[in-house]
Amino acid sequence: MRISFAAIAFVVAAGGAAAQQQRPTIPELLTAEAKAALACEGSGDPAIIREQCRLRDRLSGRLAQAGYCWGRKGQTDETKDWHACQPDSIFEDDIEAVQR
Repeated sequence: MRISFAAIAFVVAAGGAAAQQQRPTIPELLTAEAKAALACEGSGDPAIIREQCRLRDRLSGRLAQAGYCWGRKGQTDETKDWHACQPDSIFEDDIEAVQR
C-alpha cells in the first residue's frame, strides 16, 4: 500500500513540474518562426521543407494567439513583419479560412 501512495505522489509531482514549464517568449517565437520560414522557402529535401512549413504555420498560429499580426493594410509582402496587432494590422480569420 505504501508503494502505491509513493507512486501516486511521484506522478502528481512530475505532473506539477510539467505544468510549471516556461512557455516560449514572444522573441523566441519570432526567432523560431523566422528560421522555419527561411527553411520553408529553401531548397533541398522536400520532406524537410514540408516539415519546416508546417512548423512555420504552427508558430504563426501561436504568435496570432499572443496578439501578433503579420503585416499592415497596404503593405507589400516584402515589407510585412510580425508586430503587436494594431487597428491597421492584417488579421487572419482562421475560422473563416477553415470554413471555405
